[in-house]
Parts: sequence; C-alpha cells; structure tokens
Amino acid sequence: MIFRFFYKLALFFIFSMSYIPLNQAATTPVVTSTTTTTTSSSCLGGVSSGFKLSGAITHAKTFTPAILSKYQTSKMTVSYYSGKDGLVTKTFIGVPLIDLINEAVVVTDSTRKNDILRKYLVATATDCYQVIVALAEIQPATGGQQAMIAFETVDETGAILPLDDSEGEIKLIMPGDKTGGRDMFHLNSIVVRSAP
Repeated sequence: MIFRFFYKLALFFIFSMSYIPLNQAATTPVVTSTTTTTTSSSCLGGVSSGFKLSGAITHAKTFTPAILSKYQTSKMTVSYYSGKDGLVTKTFIGVPLIDLINEAVVVTDSTRKNDILRKYLVATATDCYQVIVALAEIQPATGGQQAMIAFETVDETGAILPLDDSEGEIKLIMPGDKTGGRDMFHLNSIVVRSAP
C-alpha cells in the first residue's frame, strides 16, 4: 500500500514537474503544449567522480570515493534483471544512503503532520538520467530499504576494487528492485525535495 502511494507520487513528479539539477546551467528552453522545460548542454554523460547532496537539507555536501571511505561502510550483494544482460548479481561496498541523509539533516515543517513522509530524493546521473526515491522507502521506521552509495565492488576472487569507468566512481544501489533501473551509474547529484 505504501509502495503504491509513493510510486504514484513519484510518477506524478516525473511527469508534472520540471527539474534542472542545481549544478547544471540552463541553455535551451523546450516548449511543450502545457509546460516549458529546459535542456542542458552539460548532460553529455561521462564518468562521475563524485556527487553533490543538496536541496531541502541543512548541510549540503559533495562526496567523492575518498570522502565516502571515511564513513562506516557496508557490503551488499544485489541481484536484478537487466534486459541486456539477464540476471545480474554483484557485490558492492559503500555507505548507506540514509546515513548521508541523516547527517545532512532534512528540513521539515513542524506545522505539517509527518512532513518527513512528503520528502523524496531526485538522483541524477551525468547524462541527466533521473530516478526518484521516496525518503520513506529508505527510513528504518517506514520502508527500511537498504539503499547504498557504492564506491567499490568485490570481484569473484574476493578482491575489493574501485568501480570501473562503465559505472562511474560512485553508484546508487537500490536493492530489492526487480530491475536495475534505479541502480544509477555515474551518479552526479541527489536533491532532497518536498511534495507540494
């Protein structure tokens, strides 16, 4: 029930709201029948060397693999279906996303009941691919999903290696998703937003 609500909420925002990451300059307006959105020449893709956490938080911060390695890390093996590769199983090492969000301190409105449940994250890759994660999905008291910001992987011999150029130096991992659509390569930014 909760997942269905947040799924519909995410779809609403994807299709009704325009969004440009804070670190990308707007260049060319694109006019549609009811809205004006903006494209950016900085959506060319490429390897990410870090990401910025910003938005409705008290402490914005930029993270690199070196910075993330100073946090308490965990290991996670995920399996998902990829249309190109079939079933993919891989082990990652990284920092739980909820730890970074808690450190950033999400801004809430004390006059709104359970305002924290109105918050969501917009994750953007270097090619401007975006996914939505409801904050309630990853909070231990609600969804408890163990989302991770990965910066290393474990190969079949057990060796710990940095992520390769095909994944970028930092990757968003959403375990439990049946497909890998929200396992974001080349993570560039995460912006905390609030439903209207």
